[in-house]
Amino acid sequence: MASGRTALVASVLLSCIVVSSAFNITTMLNQFPSFSQMNQLLSSSGVANDINARKSITVLVVSNDVLNAFTASNPNVDTVKMADLLRYHVLLQFLGMDELKALPTSNYTSVTTLYQTTGRANNNDGFLNIYNLPSGFLIGPSVAGSSSNATVAANITHEAFEISVIQISSILTPVGFNSATGDLIQVLTKFNVYTMFISLLKESAVDSIFAGRQTGGGITVFAPTDSAFNSLASGSIQGLSVSDLKLLMQYHALTSYQPLSVLQNMVNSPVSTIASTIASGYLLNVSSAAKTVTLHTGVSVATIQETLYDATPTTMFGIDQVLLPSELFSKAALVPSPAEAPVPEAAPGPKEAKAPGAAPDAAPGPEKPAGSTASVVSMSVVVSAVALIASSCLAVLLRSWSEECNNSVLLERSVW
Repeated sequence: MASGRTALVASVLLSCIVVSSAFNITTMLNQFPSFSQMNQLLSSSGVANDINARKSITVLVVSNDVLNAFTASNPNVDTVKMADLLRYHVLLQFLGMDELKALPTSNYTSVTTLYQTTGRANNNDGFLNIYNLPSGFLIGPSVAGSSSNATVAANITHEAFEISVIQISSILTPVGFNSATGDLIQVLTKFNVYTMFISLLKESAVDSIFAGRQTGGGITVFAPTDSAFNSLASGSIQGLSVSDLKLLMQYHALTSYQPLSVLQNMVNSPVSTIASTIASGYLLNVSSAAKTVTLHTGVSVATIQETLYDATPTTMFGIDQVLLPSELFSKAALVPSPAEAPVPEAAPGPKEAKAPGAAPDAAPGPEKPAGSTASVVSMSVVVSAVALIASSCLAVLLRSWSEECNNSVLLERSVW
């Protein structure tokens, strides 16, 4: 029994040691007020959770004044792009100052960043090159096209072989970062799981309507994933008319900018969609519980899975189900009215069986009127037969008359 208790105590102590050895980037940076701005961004974007879930990494941080200058010069950076920018500053290997000094001086060292793991980096845009130069350490993009480079300023803190926090002189931006816009199709394309929604937006020309709302009163878009469309009953979308497909697509957007923080405070709140501006109804009921936002249509229920884009006046969320408005997909709307119901055709009668290999029945020709050619032919045949009989009878009568005449002549000669 004593040995069992000893083993239990040892197990608990080991668990405590394992838990206490896990790092927390937020707690670590709380000790350094000069990096509070970046610390706040890491937490609000969720990147801090990504960092804490990994081992053997390096976080590149910038001071508050550097980050404030960057955000001032890039005021329209959406939250998704900002999160990817922060991931670009997380190296997927432990690099303390000793490890940096040990890097080769003859060539650069390429390192993978957390941004590369998202699948949104083009080719090798999610890699960084580190140069071990006599003047210090230079870090920059691994591909041409970006002038973004930074130097290593100081080693802030580290936990051996787990996490290293290093200060750099400026923000590193991946190739194409400054050229990206708020084009919703471009944003959706980067995620690789909204191809069917993109296709239907283009097919219905609703993509241009959404683009117009971005410069107008604002818009909130709900984008179903490809798996959401694949889970629909066969033909449910394909059978829609052009106008109904347009209404369906416009039903996936609200008429104003509604960020996640606003949606999370709604409970059974009916809101207007862009489809509501075209036809009556088409309302969407929004409800939230434990920060999970659900969208109720009366036919389907969808849940917001992630924020794809958020920059005033536009926000876009990924959802797990297609929003099916009751105006288009209710059971009553799917049953045809009596006037529209097709008249059933009479069942064909049984056909006479034919021997194997028999020639198929000839196609029926057009119906012939009375007095047709067939009737005339039949009548001519009858007349010909009657004429033939009459001529035969006449021949018999003539032959009989001729014989009687000859007999009379012979009798007279015999008398004489």
